[in-house]
Amino acid sequence: MTAGSHVVKVTAKTALKNNWLKCIFACLSPIFCFFVLVNSASYVSYISNDAAGYAVLAVMLIFILMPLLLGTVRFFWRMIFGAEDRQAALFYYFSDRQKYKRAVHMAAAIVLRGIGFGIILFFPALILDIFSGVKFYDLINMPIPIWTGNLYYISAFLKAAAAVVLFFIMSKYYLAPFLIVADENMEVAEAIHMSATVAKNTILDYISLISSFFGWILISFFIFPLVFTMPYFMTSICVHVRFAVADYNKRVEKSTENSFPTYAAGI
Repeated sequence: MTAGSHVVKVTAKTALKNNWLKCIFACLSPIFCFFVLVNSASYVSYISNDAAGYAVLAVMLIFILMPLLLGTVRFFWRMIFGAEDRQAALFYYFSDRQKYKRAVHMAAAIVLRGIGFGIILFFPALILDIFSGVKFYDLINMPIPIWTGNLYYISAFLKAAAAVVLFFIMSKYYLAPFLIVADENMEVAEAIHMSATVAKNTILDYISLISSFFGWILISFFIFPLVFTMPYFMTSICVHVRFAVADYNKRVEKSTENSFPTYAAGI
């Protein structure tokens, strides 16, 4: 167990003191970029088709938005250690070819894992959808059996269960982007492996922290306090990761160093 949500949030507020304005700008940049990319993809869908629009959106998210988001993570990570970066630091991973490739590699590695696990988990529901759909029985020239109506509810349950399981599976990689920005020499595969290792003991604290922001996120849909919620949320996640890594290193010190790899977080 790491520090509780209350301690993390108090620490986050302390780190945000006198940094609110630049942190608000740091959060609005990727949000604005996301809306621009979505509108661009919508235009592609309009002049072509939906499949082309989704394909273009997926490519732009990985090659444009993800490096910008990783730069935002780096901005907040360095801030909690006292760095005073300018807003231009958000584009850090666009400043160099190797850095950009590293950011895209990080994004692609996590996205591909999500897609792979998603296909496996949602496959049973997909099969039920096929056998309960009109097209399947039209193809075999057969009337739809009455009992197929029950498959809809089973499919809905399987999809909900798959979504929950996928969330927990992917949550174990939540530290990877922070480890990447904290250690410029760490390989993407190593960061993902280290994230899964550390998350074994911290994932419940991470989910608890996210859940504690549910009220703020819900209110954001109505009165737009997003400019407050996002910096607060990002800083809190960074603080949690710092505590999680420190907790992991303490456990390493109590064990043999040959059994566990150590990792020192910092600027």
